[in-house]
Amino acid sequence: MEKQVSAESRPKVKNRFPRVVIIIILTEFCERFSFSGMRAFLTLYLRSKLGYTDEEATETYHLFSTFVYVFPIIGGIVADNWLGKFRTILYLMFVYAAGNILVAVTAIPQLNLPGRLCTLLGLFMITVGTGGIKPCVTAFGGEQFVLPHQEKHLAVYFSILYFTLCIGSLIAKTVSPILRSEVHCFGEKDCYSLAFGAPGFVVLASIVIFVSAKNKYVMKQPSGNIVLDFVKCIALGLKNTFLKGKKEKNEHWLDSAHHKYDQRFIRDVKKTLSILALFTVIPVFWSLLDQMGSRWTLQATKMDGRLGFITIKPDQLQVIAPICILIFIPLMQKYIYPYLERRNMLKNPLHKLTVGGILAAIAFIASALVEIHIKTTYPELPQTGLSQLRIFNGNPCSVAIHNDGQNIVYTIPPHSHFTNKRVRVKGMENLTTTFSGGCIEPRDENLWLEDQKAVSFFISGNQMQRFIDNVDKSKSGLPVVRFLASNLLYNSSITLFNERRSEVEAVITNGVSKQMEVFASLYSLRMGSNIILNDISMMSGGVYCIILDRVDGVYKADVITISEPNSITMALLLPQFLIMSIAEVLFAVTGNEFSFKESPNSMKAVMTAVFLLTEAFGNIIIIVITRLFTNYQQETQSFFYSGLMLLSIIVFHYLSRGYEFGHDCDDDITKKKSRSNSDVLYQQVKQIEDLLE
Repeated sequence: MEKQVSAESRPKVKNRFPRVVIIIILTEFCERFSFSGMRAFLTLYLRSKLGYTDEEATETYHLFSTFVYVFPIIGGIVADNWLGKFRTILYLMFVYAAGNILVAVTAIPQLNLPGRLCTLLGLFMITVGTGGIKPCVTAFGGEQFVLPHQEKHLAVYFSILYFTLCIGSLIAKTVSPILRSEVHCFGEKDCYSLAFGAPGFVVLASIVIFVSAKNKYVMKQPSGNIVLDFVKCIALGLKNTFLKGKKEKNEHWLDSAHHKYDQRFIRDVKKTLSILALFTVIPVFWSLLDQMGSRWTLQATKMDGRLGFITIKPDQLQVIAPICILIFIPLMQKYIYPYLERRNMLKNPLHKLTVGGILAAIAFIASALVEIHIKTTYPELPQTGLSQLRIFNGNPCSVAIHNDGQNIVYTIPPHSHFTNKRVRVKGMENLTTTFSGGCIEPRDENLWLEDQKAVSFFISGNQMQRFIDNVDKSKSGLPVVRFLASNLLYNSSITLFNERRSEVEAVITNGVSKQMEVFASLYSLRMGSNIILNDISMMSGGVYCIILDRVDGVYKADVITISEPNSITMALLLPQFLIMSIAEVLFAVTGNEFSFKESPNSMKAVMTAVFLLTEAFGNIIIIVITRLFTNYQQETQSFFYSGLMLLSIIVFHYLSRGYEFGHDCDDDITKKKSRSNSDVLYQQVKQIEDLLE
């Protein structure tokens, strides 16, 4: 049995900050660090390790996000009706940690676990765990204070919690990408198992921290959930009005529920519904905002992250948004809003919401324009009805090739190559080509080409090897290299050496090697301490081929770039992140605060639950659009989201024209005037929880 401590049974209240609250703050720090860190690189993991396409990775990421916003409502109901906040947090923290560890273990390639199944199961467990932690921890900390005696300390608690959330999220979004990319383990060029595992162990540590103060917590008995009563009241009103067809003369259909609910509660439900009708467009905004962690991260993998002396990881760009928000919130509250209000602009929250929605649409237009620009650097991939032909000459002499059918007449220099990216084929076709040169026997060769494939051939002496090339950029964003080597001495121990990391990246042997991912770095080819070729630059997104040959006892190597590396700077993404951050302050923060202040006191929990649901519906919109626009280019989808956002803002403006601010009853106004700042601070913390995810 849990030890139940009530405020009445406490000794005389001391006018000091309850020390046990520090434990709760540390617990929330650990949870936020874990969740934000894991979510930062989740899209990249789904694509680069589990083999999902961009569309599938986006869809899975947002399905995960949908459950993240649905389960807290269920968790809140469970805590308020049955288990209480302490047990709900404790039990579901174990589920949370187990999900994190399952995903981390699945990321170890040597275990050969069913990757997609285990990862999806682990992510589902994390969403269930979030459902117990997210709605309960903040409120559980607030229950440790005795009001009104510790009102000032309660305000300090929310301020500290606000700061802790910021620090936990920002550290996680900075450190997790480094653990993912800079550490390599289990024979991989990255270490997703560590990136997932570290947050898992942080959650386990938070469980120990949380339980350590069990006997010191104030634990209130479950007393029912207002969200359930809200739903039941609406259901009863609909049932009485439309199903039973009662003939009572009611001004509003909810009045038919007065037999079970008092008039004040029904009035509060009416007011809440009027606000919710106004916010039917909110999910569209979330559908744009939440893509910063999916589509915009994938967009960043196709760009150059070098900014001066530092290199930005694609998943680190998400740090920009919370940093900007932490700057913009006080800046706007203290300077910009007052300045605009004095000039008759942005006079009320509805105006701010309108401008925020428009800015979100502009951010996606900016994203679409950047995507159009990036596409100019994309490699040309094999198309339907076409095959790409590449012939690599590994000989020390020039090789002439000739084919009348494809009008091919070309002389390939030593250690160079020939490329034709648009050879027309149906299925698989043979291209008979004549080869001749000073160091090979003249002959005809059958070059079998395939539809939608990049087919390559390596000539070494009188031998020819056929292989299929992947000319697309790596899903991980790392450079890719293949070695074409001939005439190497047995046990020659020629290596690709990473100059910056001072380590051997690959050992080269005769023949055609597999394509392998390497770190973006400066390399050299070495045989022991002798350098064969120096200053080999292989950058993110590049696809390379290195031809290596031994001529008269001397090794010669040449680097061929098949697909150019990422060359467009990630700095071009900064405007869209900046615009979206301003939009988030105007729309998300203002909308959350507006709904909190305008809703009746008894409906604050309902409004918080509904806001979580709107974010869930926003992610569902992304999933639906991703399915419908599978065959459309990314910039087309971005333009569509912009249009959808602008259309929803027009609808919002129409719905908000006749809205009257304030409550209908005098007693509500009195309560609103006398309400302490702790409620407002609590709401600010809830806003920051959502913003920093």
